[in-house]
Amino acid sequence: MKSSPDLFQLIKSLTKSEKRYFKLFASLQKGEKKYLKLFNSIDKQVEYSEENIRKEFNHEKFINHLPDRKNHLYYLILKILRVYDRDQSVDVELKGLLHNVKLLFDKGLYNQCEKIISKTRSLAEKYEKHLVLLELSGWEFELMRVQSYQGKPEKETEKFYKDVFRVKNKYSNEKEYEHLLIRMFARIHQQGYTRKDADLKLYQDIINNPLLPVDMPVGQVENKTMTYQALSHYYNIFTAYYFMLNDFARAYSYGQKSVTLMEEHPHLLEERLQEYVAALDNVIICQYSLNKYKEMLLTIKKLKEINTKSRTIKNHIFFIANNMELHTYIKRGAFAQGIKLITSIEGDLNKIGLSKSTKVNLQYIIAYMYFGIGNYREARNYLNEIINDTTVDLRTDIYCMTRVMAILVHYELGHDELLEYMEKSAHRYLEKKMRLYKVETSILDFMRKKIPKISNGKDLTAAFKELRKELEEIMKDPFETKVLDYFDFISWLESKIQNRPFADIIKEKLKENNVAP
Repeated sequence: MKSSPDLFQLIKSLTKSEKRYFKLFASLQKGEKKYLKLFNSIDKQVEYSEENIRKEFNHEKFINHLPDRKNHLYYLILKILRVYDRDQSVDVELKGLLHNVKLLFDKGLYNQCEKIISKTRSLAEKYEKHLVLLELSGWEFELMRVQSYQGKPEKETEKFYKDVFRVKNKYSNEKEYEHLLIRMFARIHQQGYTRKDADLKLYQDIINNPLLPVDMPVGQVENKTMTYQALSHYYNIFTAYYFMLNDFARAYSYGQKSVTLMEEHPHLLEERLQEYVAALDNVIICQYSLNKYKEMLLTIKKLKEINTKSRTIKNHIFFIANNMELHTYIKRGAFAQGIKLITSIEGDLNKIGLSKSTKVNLQYIIAYMYFGIGNYREARNYLNEIINDTTVDLRTDIYCMTRVMAILVHYELGHDELLEYMEKSAHRYLEKKMRLYKVETSILDFMRKKIPKISNGKDLTAAFKELRKELEEIMKDPFETKVLDYFDFISWLESKIQNRPFADIIKEKLKENNVAP
């Protein structure tokens, strides 16, 4: 493994109980405990250093073959983890049972083999493991063949193949829905939310698929979707689609159906816990968008109460809960509270693995928070991290809005000499990405054409009022109002007009609209 940090990362990912299990296992082995020594040494490191390992064990013979020893330890840990995890995963149990089927078949113990097949089939059917069921059918065929089809009349063999094709069709149906769901999410992560009718065309070929008739009665849905998983995919597709339409009421309806489906099948929920967490996340976002804050807090509480040994799921829950709390602070104008939360969880956020899309989204939220408290230099730093990272083009909506907010930041910092250059750069970028909408166009034009010509406060206030009126007219288009979820331009303009803090204007609006999170 040379100087790869893979072993270090694997050891650091282990829970305390997993480490105890490994050490117990290693201590029971005969001979020198060199692997345990290496394990303990790496476990103590804060940052991986192979040089320090070589210094520590320079008197040990195994250090001359360190890459091989590391490689052996790496796979030994994985092997022990499989043993540790054997009672926690249906897939592991099914794999073991299939292995038993093979062993008994090879020994010619066909009656015992049939018993294990029957037991395995019951478990596979309970958890909708279609590939396992098809593999079992293969073994059943082999049993019929080696026993010359004794006691298997034609009627029974016909039933056998009907069952095979039934399972095959279920698996195919489930994968068709899965394919539609993956296509939907791939486009969402690439494009972000829709801002015009043309954007919806990106999703029409998916949503018009015959497998996705809109708002089918429950009975018809279950006829189309042949499995629990297919039905779950169906609900998730429409939840995502109505997100794109900004129709959060209907997205909420489908999100709730998804959660209810899972909670009605607790054994499948436990096996697919990551999907349940994602479904609760969707519901939380809808509740937030619909100002259902009390319900949102209850759903977050339900999310936090999930008991799991999976570090990945724990990290996901941690991020969802804190991310939505940050969004709530933005909506309330409670930016100072948001900064406190970011500061308190910053260490944990750095420890958990974030996807590229999630990281970009988080950087944008933090920049927004700093903008909200008037710390424009810190806001600029986070915006620059997004702008300067060109490694992957995800969340085009966030990347584009980052360009616009960056111009506002430089305006607030008094960098008037940069505004024209930045406006032209942003204009080209948004045009290239086909994200140059009316709101963005108005703001960019204002910064380039109006601001340089204004020389006194009175004219500046008048110009801000004119821009506010223009944006309010544009906002009559329901697609254009989506921009306020990225940045509240109207409140920012109002803060300039009244010469009051941005946060105060947002809070005042909430009171006027009787919205109290």
